[in-house]
Amino acid sequence: MNVSHDKDTALDQALDLFWTKGYASTSLKDLERATGMHPGSLYAAFGSKAKLYCLSLERYAKRLSVLRAELQAQAASPLDGLADFIAIAHPLSDADAPLPVCYLVKATLETSQGNQAIDDKLSELLSQNDATFASIFQQAITAGDLPPQSDATRLARQLSADLAGLCFYALREEDANVIKEMVTDLAKRVRCQR
Repeated sequence: MNVSHDKDTALDQALDLFWTKGYASTSLKDLERATGMHPGSLYAAFGSKAKLYCLSLERYAKRLSVLRAELQAQAASPLDGLADFIAIAHPLSDADAPLPVCYLVKATLETSQGNQAIDDKLSELLSQNDATFASIFQQAITAGDLPPQSDATRLARQLSADLAGLCFYALREEDANVIKEMVTDLAKRVRCQR
């Protein structure tokens, strides 16, 4: 098997493990079992647990970005694409996600480990996400789907806060149908802002 393929597979497995258990609760033994790699191989491939965690956060953000871009490209309007992303591809609505919450939000809630690299990576990725939402809202303003006086940055911040709040709520809500209804409602609000 190709070394880079092994590394990619191991990164995917580490991502799922970190997403489910969290950074602090994931031991080196857990990573060994999940990836099938010995400690020396893990360190040679990824450098450290913290670096592996940061890479898993980047990989997750990239996956979401690709899905969001695909849905935007297929949608009739920027707001429809954003609503489709929330309703179809966001982890809150993805039955195949390790947990039905955004990995970045979950990581932010649990990561105050004093690791500046992790804090910086989370801040960078969340800022990129806000910028992407702002860009989509700006496209909607330009297309006439939102009033010209709308503030794309403010709308992006509000959407990020709404999604983070839903993720927080999903961590404590036992009925998946409740979350599904809330996600559907949020997607409808985004679609109907016109």
